[in-house]
Amino acid sequence: IQTGSATVILTISATPPGAGGSAEEEFSSLPPTGFAPNVVTSLPSQPAGKTYAAQNGPWLEIPRLSVQLPIVGVPLSDGSWDVTWLSNQAGCLPGSAFPTWSCNSVLTGHVYDANGLPGPFVDLNTLKWGDQVIVHLAGQRYIYQVREDKVISPQDTSIFEHEDYPWLTLITCKDYNAATDSYTHRVAVRAVLIKVEADPAAGPSGGR
Repeated sequence: IQTGSATVILTISATPPGAGGSAEEEFSSLPPTGFAPNVVTSLPSQPAGKTYAAQNGPWLEIPRLSVQLPIVGVPLSDGSWDVTWLSNQAGCLPGSAFPTWSCNSVLTGHVYDANGLPGPFVDLNTLKWGDQVIVHLAGQRYIYQVREDKVISPQDTSIFEHEDYPWLTLITCKDYNAATDSYTHRVAVRAVLIKVEADPAAGPSGGR
């Protein structure tokens, strides 16, 4: 956690089921979640050790952005997450709760994909207080309501802080710097669970 000029390394104590990674690994920054806009980036094959884990069916919906994405688990390895191959998926980051559990679940998605086109989270920063974020799981709709939308530094790991009630934290990149081929900030949207109801939806339609 960044405090003034110092960075405190956060030790995590919980890992979502199937997400991979040790329960005691450490990290000091958030993952880069986007590629260069309007540029095609060639990707290597995804290593077996970085395979994303199916999360037994949950999928994410953001109605105002027309986003529907399957949720997968992203392994934490050597103190970092590699979300290179997420594409049209939302990644659940170890160190946070499984989606719908009490506590705080952190999900990430690309702002721009490897093909240079806008990713599923490109408009995440436009969400406002009161907008809905929905997790579909096991025949139920877990409806969250946005309470905060902020821009943070890549070193601000405070978004993983524990909550006593079910929260979702959605993150993506912001402010691409061509000179460094990197994003200088992250967008973090926080939403709290307000109700659970029966789910008539069959599954995500995919993409945006």
